[in-house]
Amino acid sequence: MSLPKPNRNQIAIGVAIAIALAIVGGLAWGFSQQLTRARQIRAEEVRLEQKVEAEQVRYEELTTELEYVRSDEYVERWAREERKMARPGEIAVVVVTDSDEAQTADTQPTPTPTPEAQPFWLELWELFFPPSSRSP
Repeated sequence: MSLPKPNRNQIAIGVAIAIALAIVGGLAWGFSQQLTRARQIRAEEVRLEQKVEAEQVRYEELTTELEYVRSDEYVERWAREERKMARPGEIAVVVVTDSDEAQTADTQPTPTPTPEAQPFWLELWELFFPPSSRSP
């Protein structure tokens, strides 16, 4: 039994259907790629909006701090607290406590001794033959 031979119209219809399916498949794939990219862009947009809001809050804090630093109140606080200054006619009183005296003493912290590096072969030797705990 042999199969009937398709005529030209059937071949043309088959090729046209295959081309149409390829075009529709390509369009569907491209559309899905565009949807994926749109989701990524939206996620990036949300992230950047949050970052802009955080930076806006930081800007407002810095602006407020700048206004305070430019004020006479800040200058007076700095002069009194940091530099221990007083206005003319006032007497500056500095209370000295034991902790202040300990901090002002001319003592330098003692550096912690660092062990000297041993040669590799000596470390390997001690790995297999630990040093004896008895001293001669």
